[in-house]
Amino acid sequence: MKKLEKEIISWIAEKTDNDALSAQVVSAEVIRRDYMRTGFFIYFKVPEGLEAAAQTLRPICPYIDSPSLMDGGGCTLFMQNGFLHYLEIYARGGFFPKTLEQFQLRQVD
Repeated sequence: MKKLEKEIISWIAEKTDNDALSAQVVSAEVIRRDYMRTGFFIYFKVPEGLEAAAQTLRPICPYIDSPSLMDGGGCTLFMQNGFLHYLEIYARGGFFPKTLEQFQLRQVD
């Protein structure tokens, strides 16, 4: 897992404060990464036997600050039947670099 996506899902697990989601984040494996110039779609596989998160869980996702992003960036974590499915990372304007070296994650205002 790349640094940006690892930090994002760890941040989400910490801020969402859900044991099932935290366990999934620790053991998730990236199975596909699609770059779309304005961002990424990162698909996960979670090992069998982990507990599903509640269907009502709404992950808290960060804003991405970076000098490489014209208007910053955002992300959304999608769940399927209580399990990590995919993470969308996107630029709020312009393009998202294939590799983002300098960034900070913060709570959305």
